[in-house]
Amino acid sequence: MKIYFLSSRPCALTLNGVYFGITDSFERSAEVCPSDKIYAEFSPEGALPIGFFITEHIFDSPPKGCEVYLLRDGVAIYARDFPPSDFTLRPIAQAKAGDCLATVFLQGTLQLSVESPSGFFTTDLPSSLNPCEVSFHGDYLLLQGEGMLALYTHSCEPLLLERITEYSLTENTLNATLPLSDRLGRFAKCTWTLTEGKCALTSFTLSQAASKDEPPADLLAYAFFESVLIGGNFTAFLADELIPDAEHIRLFLGDFIAVTLTNEPSVCGLVRKKKERLFAVDYFAVEFKNNKIIDVKG
Repeated sequence: MKIYFLSSRPCALTLNGVYFGITDSFERSAEVCPSDKIYAEFSPEGALPIGFFITEHIFDSPPKGCEVYLLRDGVAIYARDFPPSDFTLRPIAQAKAGDCLATVFLQGTLQLSVESPSGFFTTDLPSSLNPCEVSFHGDYLLLQGEGMLALYTHSCEPLLLERITEYSLTENTLNATLPLSDRLGRFAKCTWTLTEGKCALTSFTLSQAASKDEPPADLLAYAFFESVLIGGNFTAFLADELIPDAEHIRLFLGDFIAVTLTNEPSVCGLVRKKKERLFAVDYFAVEFKNNKIIDVKG
């Protein structure tokens, strides 16, 4: 079985103690038989390693700190959350409103704590919020990092975490522009209503930079599936005779959380979450005529 090895930070990968190479967001692969119980270890700089035996259990029980993706030609193991090696307390940001104190600090992991007459609350934060600024907004805590925005309650309940390019805030409304991870340079303008400690998305508008050209032919399939994923106007990719079947096509593709490229421009993988840290990738092919889709096959 082919195993693909990836990691969220550069790592030295060893298999049964033998150095195999450096891993990062570009995968390395090896033919591994689960019955051999090979021991794999990702060793990063500045954190503790992640190590585990590759057995048949990997298909339904991802190793701690890893995500597992079930592919048509094997399995991808993504080492993501490495145990910290340094537990020194480092304050990052702090804000106070009345008798309520919010602190963002690093102690092994990035954390948020809130002290108030209601109690003392803590929660872990994503590393993308380091560094950040913290501020109070009525019943909410606003955390702004480098291109990131998060919203929490005073009891450290997470309400929102988004990549942003800009935002504005009124008493009960949050407006933000979100860059989308697609090949068309699209972005979303979103509005959330803030009431009674809740955060509800009330407006979502897709836009595309006027300077962006149409995707090249070898990315048309990818752009089509991305448009379905983000709620864009995917009918623009369909031939006229398929447009009446647009909703059936959406239902045929089902729910998915990401799109991956393959070696075939007309085939893409749709990533579906099976359970925590375990994902399956289903593959769909499209057939084109005059740069318009005339068929979608699973």
